[in-house]
Amino acid sequence: MQRIYWDAINVDGRKVFYTVTKKGLNFVSSPEMGVSQILDFYPLTQFEYVHAHRETDHYRKELKKYLKGKLTQFVFNLDYFVDGTPQQEEVWQSITKIPYGKTLSLADLAQQLHQSSEEVVSAMKACPIWLAVPMHRVIERGDSDGFRTDAEMDEYLRSVEKNPKTELKELIKKV
Repeated sequence: MQRIYWDAINVDGRKVFYTVTKKGLNFVSSPEMGVSQILDFYPLTQFEYVHAHRETDHYRKELKKYLKGKLTQFVFNLDYFVDGTPQQEEVWQSITKIPYGKTLSLADLAQQLHQSSEEVVSAMKACPIWLAVPMHRVIERGDSDGFRTDAEMDEYLRSVEKNPKTELKELIKKV
């Protein structure tokens, strides 16, 4: 049985769970969904869940720095645990290359990858690590906006990136 360590952070006032293995971050839940959502992404794996701050603290610190606009690129490792298809992995890698604070339309991303928009959308929905693979940088997604999050969360994350070093409290005051 695979041991994974879990913890939670607040993102724009909503609880988001994340899990890590000895190799890296392997899952980020959709807001308010709970850590059990991991089973949607890794259905054939049995986990021993351990709530362990020592193992998750490094990830928590980086995630919080990012959410405060003080970190533009994650340093921690990612552990997809179960590989995606080559097409999915190509989409995930391409999304991680969209520069901090910038956006790219779904149509442009699909064209760059020589994939259909539907294939790109499917890959984005299958990604277990939505916060570290910055899906919010892919825009003009029509009704699919907010694949694992919602439009408000995507807009919040884009605003963090457009206002580096802005504290969450300051962003709330602006709204």
